Amino acid sequence: MADIEERVTALEHDVSASKARVVGHEEDLGNIPELIRTEFRLTNSQIARLSRDVAVLRDVPAKLDALQRVMAEMLAERDSKG
Repeated sequence: MADIEERVTALEHDVSASKARVVGHEEDLGNIPELIRTEFRLTNSQIARLSRDVAVLRDVPAKLDALQRVMAEMLAERDSKG
């Protein structure tokens, strides 16, 4: 009889451990949608930032051309005075 009681106790312990693992897995699975939403927001933020950076970089050649023209005019004006 003691052997059966020991086996029942061991099985109850195993069931409790299994339930604890299931609860842990359920908590982990519950976090997955939030992790997906967080990753989605992060990705959208990165894409928006890259888009702004690309827009700024597209303006660089025009600004460099304008700077070159202004510098050429300033140098020509200086040379004509000098």
